[in-house]
Amino acid sequence: MTESQSRFDQFSPVIAWQAFVPSREQPWDEVLVAHLYRRIGFGAGWGTIREGLKSSPDELVGKLLATATGADEPDFEAEVTALRSGVVKDNDPQQAKALWLYRMLHSPYPLRERMTLFWHNHFATSNAKVRSVRLMQRQNDTLRRHALGRFDAMLSEMTVDPAMLIWLDSASNVNAAPNENYAREVMELFSLGVGHYSEKDIQEAARALTGWKVVSERAVFDPQQFDPTEKTVFGRTGRWTSGDVARLCLSHEDCARFIVRKVFREFVSENGNPSESLLDPLISGFRTRNYDIAWLVETILRSNIFFSAAAIRQKVKSPCDFLLGTVLALEGRPGLVQLAQSCDQLGQSLLHPPSVKGWDGGSTWINSSTLLKRQNMAYDLTHGSGSARGTDPARLPARYGFTGARGLAEFFLRLFHQQVNPAALESIVSQLESERINNAAVLYGDSSSESGLARSAAHLALTLPEYQLG
Repeated sequence: MTESQSRFDQFSPVIAWQAFVPSREQPWDEVLVAHLYRRIGFGAGWGTIREGLKSSPDELVGKLLATATGADEPDFEAEVTALRSGVVKDNDPQQAKALWLYRMLHSPYPLRERMTLFWHNHFATSNAKVRSVRLMQRQNDTLRRHALGRFDAMLSEMTVDPAMLIWLDSASNVNAAPNENYAREVMELFSLGVGHYSEKDIQEAARALTGWKVVSERAVFDPQQFDPTEKTVFGRTGRWTSGDVARLCLSHEDCARFIVRKVFREFVSENGNPSESLLDPLISGFRTRNYDIAWLVETILRSNIFFSAAAIRQKVKSPCDFLLGTVLALEGRPGLVQLAQSCDQLGQSLLHPPSVKGWDGGSTWINSSTLLKRQNMAYDLTHGSGSARGTDPARLPARYGFTGARGLAEFFLRLFHQQVNPAALESIVSQLESERINNAAVLYGDSSSESGLARSAAHLALTLPEYQLG
């Protein structure tokens, strides 16, 4: 049994999903506030974390959920719409990635962007094959619209999404020659998981999915290419159509279980395999509430298990989490095209997942090559080079009342880790003092030693191994 599994076992299914209430043993502190911001979005700066302490967990989760599920903020949406028009017109994939990163950094609804990225990986579709920024942008907008809505509505719409039709060859799925690609993936990857369907189910569902094609970048149904005869899927026979395939998958007993496990992995932990009994309240609630994603996410975010050691720092940061979290912590304004290129280099090319299975995530994000690149990018982000010319940590410590080598080390350890490890603190202080003696500020091209030391302290705190976990 893994450590994470044993931690899960500390909770009964009832206690696990009850709302978290701070106690003397587990107070409401910077660690928990920062954890919430990492999961509900991509991170937060020092002022946001400190402000979060003024609210109770229930109040803060409520505020953040209200922004995610409420009405659009018109000024922000108008700005994004204007930017999107130029990106689509130019059919520029890098600009499309940059625009999404802009949303992730500046959206008033960070949870919606977090969930849009989650569903992008779930319904993994790549512009490498679609070759249309317009269609990829439409799909992205569809995922955003349903991100915290109803999974049944999202699955039905994605079944006839033009980018998806091209990506999984549904546009060439015709009566005379059924193509099984989408039928297989809708069961294996989108709704049920391996082992909950048969090859016959796939073959029959493929026939029900015939007749769709993309004309002038729109999904069009051609009844001449549709197979109108009876098909048997999951033991049920009828003259099924594409809409019926989605409905039959959603009515399968394993659908809610499959989605709940994926959402659990996203918000709680990638480590261990939670028991069926632990997840049962979520599975039954998700099913009886007709696949209400907002209910599922809110239940997890308010829960005891979410604010426990079984969840905190139990995920390897994806490239987006690593880069955006650093930028948000440093209150920076980086070059977004360059930031998108950095994501590419670290293995998470937005709108270009590696396969229909998406990114594996977890420990696969880290290897000798990507770890070295992360360290180099941490240097760029703390020294205003590359994509980070608008990101300078030297502005922050004095603003929040931290000065001197020890104050700088303490500030950046608390900013990036929310805790001050004594050994790490002494190590960073020692290195800063050495740099001061060796006039390191001149080496970095700084006009003042305090600025150079702040940048060095930020870099040293960022390169601690623990920063790779979120």
